[in-house]
Amino acid sequence: MNETKLVPITRHEKNLRQLRCVVSHRTPVTLHHCHGGSMKEVFINPGMGQRACPYLQIPLHANYHIGEFGIDTGMGTTGWVAEWERTFGSQLDHLTEVSGLLGYDVIRSAKLWIEQNNRRLILGRRLNQ
Repeated sequence: MNETKLVPITRHEKNLRQLRCVVSHRTPVTLHHCHGGSMKEVFINPGMGQRACPYLQIPLHANYHIGEFGIDTGMGTTGWVAEWERTFGSQLDHLTEVSGLLGYDVIRSAKLWIEQNNRRLILGRRLNQ
C-alpha cells in the first residue's frame, strides 16, 4: 500500500464513490463520515460543527447511511452507533476493508491529515480515561 503521501481528498472521495456499499454491496453509494462506536477507540470524534476527517469515510448505500437501517438515522440516540456496528460490522473494520480495496491505508491517511490539520490524535484509548 502507498504509505508515502496523502491521496488528494477529491480523488479519495471519487475512489470511494466507485466502490460498492461495504454492508450490502449495492450501488449507488453515499459517503458516511465515521463517528462514535469503534472510532472512539482510535480517534477523538470532532464535536458538532467541527470538520470531520475526509479519510474516515466509508461507502454506504443510502438504506445503511440515512435510510431504514441507517447509521445516521438514530443520531442523538444513546447507543445507536454501537447497535448498528453489532448488526452491520464495525466502522473500523469497514475502513480496513476499504483500505484493501483502494490500495492505500485510509487510517494512516487520516492520521497524517489530522496531524497536518493540528488535530489531536489519540493512539489507543482516550487520554482522559
